[in-house]
Amino acid sequence: MPRLESLSPLSPSDTCWIPSSTETCGTFDVSCSERRYNIVESLSADPFTASFDIFPPPQNQTCAKIRPGTFIVFALSTAELAQEYPEDSADYRTICQYAPGHYLGLVTSTFARWNEVEGSTEEDVIVHFVSKYTPQPSVVADHFVPIFPVSSTAPEDNTALHTGILFPWIGYKQWTTLGVRLRILQTNPSSLVFELCNEDFERFEDKAGEDYSRLETVEATLDEETKDTLARLSVAPVALPAEIWFDIRNHPDIKEPRCFAADVDSLESIIAKCMPRDHESSALDEE
Repeated sequence: MPRLESLSPLSPSDTCWIPSSTETCGTFDVSCSERRYNIVESLSADPFTASFDIFPPPQNQTCAKIRPGTFIVFALSTAELAQEYPEDSADYRTICQYAPGHYLGLVTSTFARWNEVEGSTEEDVIVHFVSKYTPQPSVVADHFVPIFPVSSTAPEDNTALHTGILFPWIGYKQWTTLGVRLRILQTNPSSLVFELCNEDFERFEDKAGEDYSRLETVEATLDEETKDTLARLSVAPVALPAEIWFDIRNHPDIKEPRCFAADVDSLESIIAKCMPRDHESSALDEE
């Protein structure tokens, strides 16, 4: 693996991703299944370029297994990132020993294809963060929709999103413009799945589309620090390997979205210090 480059500030482009409830199946680059994951490439992506339409369609595709409108808990898959190195190496152990945070989010789009070599379905999802706090920085502070049940101390809000099974926490917010693209490597199924009602998912889509459009119009006025913050918590064109849980309860260690970028920074730093797999052969070639 080549040495990772530092994350750099990124500015929004003229293209924004707007969720669509009709896109329960999608496509992504065929070569994605043949490449290793590059954390920097995944996170150093334009915050508004989040559509798989930029990739050519695969030869084979299949319907996604995860329904848009489903809440999940997710964590970065260090086991998959470590596959770049021999299992008996110190680098492999160091990466696997890192304990990434768990995060809560709403699946808003899914993309799947059949991998004939592996004999399995590869699935990518776009997940928008869920938090008990309002999004930051301030330019996106109102880019959220409350999730029912809402706090008794909060003003009455008829826009709150409802789930088929009562959401397990009070006063949480569904963010509309900040999220992440994940490659699902491990799934922890459950008979209890929390999903938005269909009409509420459509309302989320409408609000997300409006918020993305408003954010796009103010892009030129944003300072570099704000652009960098948005880029690091926005949906990227390349998916990050992840493990997901459908039962979102009983996860006392769920972290706030702002910690996700710190997770990526930590893994980037660890991997940057690891020896490339071809180090030995390269050294021999120089002798």
